[in-house]
Amino acid sequence: MYKWLNKFFKKNQKVNLQNLEYLIFGRFTDNDYDSYKIYKLTHTELFVDNREIWHSKRQTKEGYTFEGELMLERKFKIAKNLINQVPDDILDKNLNGFYTTGNKNEDQLVVVLFDGNFKKEITINDYVVKTENLPNGLKNFRLLIERKLKELN
Repeated sequence: MYKWLNKFFKKNQKVNLQNLEYLIFGRFTDNDYDSYKIYKLTHTELFVDNREIWHSKRQTKEGYTFEGELMLERKFKIAKNLINQVPDDILDKNLNGFYTTGNKNEDQLVVVLFDGNFKKEITINDYVVKTENLPNGLKNFRLLIERKLKELN
């Protein structure tokens, strides 16, 4: 019975979006010519992981672990508000995690939310955005991140 209760409470616990410690974001496409970066944003700093390993590490036993370098203050200023613009829908919608693949042609928005206690890893595939009835908040969040990624590059 205790195992069941523990599973029940863990399943119902959610990341506190008003108190995020960090937000990890990036975009992976399986286009052979596109390089990609994964970013980690805190309330005071922005880091970048240039290793381009998310796509292969996400399906290993160890999984993907962010390892980044501190970016310049001007780059932080571009992204700093993202951490406060995560829509509530992101917790309510049943989105894929890191350990799933999309269709044959991947175009994934990669997001990790961490509030100091709970972490949520998700991907939002471009195909899903175009074909499913996603809430406007999620669609707009993906578009916002895509704009920020262009500005950061």
